[in-house]
Amino acid sequence: MNLQHSRVATSNLTQIVIQYNVDIAFVQELYTSHNNVAGFPKGFKMFAHGEGRKRAAIIINNKEVDVITIMQGSHEDAILTEIRYKGLSLYGASLYLPIFRDTAGDLDTIENILQFPKGKD
Repeated sequence: MNLQHSRVATSNLTQIVIQYNVDIAFVQELYTSHNNVAGFPKGFKMFAHGEGRKRAAIIINNKEVDVITIMQGSHEDAILTEIRYKGLSLYGASLYLPIFRDTAGDLDTIENILQFPKGKD
């Protein structure tokens, strides 16, 4: 979901996640404060990466879901994670791909993400 940096959209998403027991949300253009994701309850686990303004994140609302950030595939505009739940393991990525930016760098990010899990179960 693209929140367009809106505090109101963040609040609305929070209500939906809680009301419908959403375990994982993949989010772009988050509301931030001082380059950090803001506006979500402390009970949510947030996964975003980078030093600048973070524009991609994965939000977890289930204490049984274990998540590890994969740094090699993550930066301010992309977050790559390994998600584990009840014996299952999968990779999840959230990417911010602005239309005005040259696609070459974005394609490199996507290729890097797709290469990472190769050879793993």
